[in-house]
Amino acid sequence: MKLPKELHWLYRQVRPFLGLHWLRITCLVSTGVLQLLDPLVLKWLIDDVLAWRRWSMLPVAAAAFFLVYLFRFTLFGLGALVNYYAGQRTAFNIRVKLLRHLQRLSAKHFDNRSVGDTLHRIQQDVDQIEQLAGELVGSIIWFVVVTSLTLVVMFYLSWQLTLLSLPLIPVLLLIRRYGYPRLKSASDEVQRASGRTSGFLHEHLSGLVQIHLLGAELRELRRFTSVVRELIRLQVSRRSVELIVGLLSMMVSVTAIALALGLGGYQVLRGTLTVGGLVAFYTYLNRIFDPIRDMVDMYSRLQRANASIRRVMGLLEETPEVVERPGARRLPATTRGRVVVRDLHFGYKEEREVLAGVSLALEPGEKVALVGSSGSGKTTLAKLLVRLYDPASGEVSIDGERLVDLELHSLRAAVALVPQDPVLFDVTLRENLLYGHPKASEEEIRRALELAQLTDMVAGLESGLDEPLGPRGGKLSGGQRQRLALARAILAEPRVLILDEATSALDGPTERALLEALDGFVADRTTLLIAHRISAVRWADRIVVMADGQVVEVGSHDDLYAAGGTYRRLCDEQLKNPVTEEEPAGVAGRRSA
Repeated sequence: MKLPKELHWLYRQVRPFLGLHWLRITCLVSTGVLQLLDPLVLKWLIDDVLAWRRWSMLPVAAAAFFLVYLFRFTLFGLGALVNYYAGQRTAFNIRVKLLRHLQRLSAKHFDNRSVGDTLHRIQQDVDQIEQLAGELVGSIIWFVVVTSLTLVVMFYLSWQLTLLSLPLIPVLLLIRRYGYPRLKSASDEVQRASGRTSGFLHEHLSGLVQIHLLGAELRELRRFTSVVRELIRLQVSRRSVELIVGLLSMMVSVTAIALALGLGGYQVLRGTLTVGGLVAFYTYLNRIFDPIRDMVDMYSRLQRANASIRRVMGLLEETPEVVERPGARRLPATTRGRVVVRDLHFGYKEEREVLAGVSLALEPGEKVALVGSSGSGKTTLAKLLVRLYDPASGEVSIDGERLVDLELHSLRAAVALVPQDPVLFDVTLRENLLYGHPKASEEEIRRALELAQLTDMVAGLESGLDEPLGPRGGKLSGGQRQRLALARAILAEPRVLILDEATSALDGPTERALLEALDGFVADRTTLLIAHRISAVRWADRIVVMADGQVVEVGSHDDLYAAGGTYRRLCDEQLKNPVTEEEPAGVAGRRSA
């Protein structure tokens, strides 16, 4: 029989731990066998010990009960522990696969999916899968063993009562059959709504400061209330289906027990069945319905987990758009860093081009400033230079090697991009720095800090380089975060350095000192500076002006300003609305600029 693809995928995840699962199954089978004994001990106690007042056998009966339950619960506990460990290891492996896959996905994936939804898949969805992985195989084995052995003993005790009870078992299976589509649909809707809720919370918490500044707390609270109400509605709907299925199953089992007690009582009065036999049969009947009800509940949990499996599978099946080609080459250590852009076309969406035929050459040792109004394509071009995206047409090359023919790791070691809003991690300042060069020496670190104008700031920190920076580097000001990101790039010793508004949070004097300090570092490197400030732009040897995704002007500051074109208009607008030269201060910023 061909398994559904969800179960086939789940089997592949638990396969490395089949040995542990077999140990658990052994414990379950042993527990199932022991579970058959205590009703027989109870029958013997009632019919042979109590009925005949055999006082000497009471301690034996009590000891038998104790030993049966002792071994039964010991094996059950061992099986539960093994099951938990195997489930946790399975969840660990799935999460590692997800993270490894996410690291390979292209930037476009993260443009189209909320972080909260992705986190929900890694956390809650994998939790659902972990529970199913631990229970599914064991529950099926438990059902088969306990049900078959119990039926044998029930036929032995009273074949008439057994035949009376059996016809109701298919009714339970029909309840499951007709409840399946509703459970599946309800579970899918709940998982999607949970992902939306997680996405909202991540977005809300990430932008909490901005929400305070805009006075939008009440509006956001209303949005959250609406999202959560929808989630609760769907959860209640799913739970209602589960409860209806469960209650119908319970009614079937109660009906079977009532019929068995009625006929069994008649047989006791007729003398064809002992009181102990009736009590034992009642116990077995309860127990045979337990695994059937468990399987019905398992079916419900399977639908919830199936929705989670489909979401995790969907994420793992997404293919990255930016991939290394077979035979991709490494950039040689002698790379000079000459970058050539030829007729580059690109759009985040097919219907709108952001870059429309950009051609450009950046020479080693040259500082090129890229300017233009917002939305002209400057940052997009920078992202294509480090191959976060691939162009729709055209190409980018470095020292004559097309980017698509290079190993991604090799390319990104040679080309460093420092963004306007850099990502810092919740570790120490030193650890954040070493992301650029994990084996950097103390001398290399000191040099990078000097070039990034961070020496005084680090000296003012209580723990120096070992100062924890907090989530997203929250202990630093905006300008300090930018300079730390620049120091990290300097440590990497790239051949091409791209500064995308990387000094926008600095005051004027600090920015000028920083750019002057960088002169020596970039003397033999290719440097692309994306900036709005004219003071920063004039640091460059050559200025490239972009508008509507195209290069419209190229030249020096004086030549372009005298030409009276787009560049002059940008300069005049800035003179009318000067950029505020004041660095936002964080915790560390109050101690040292």
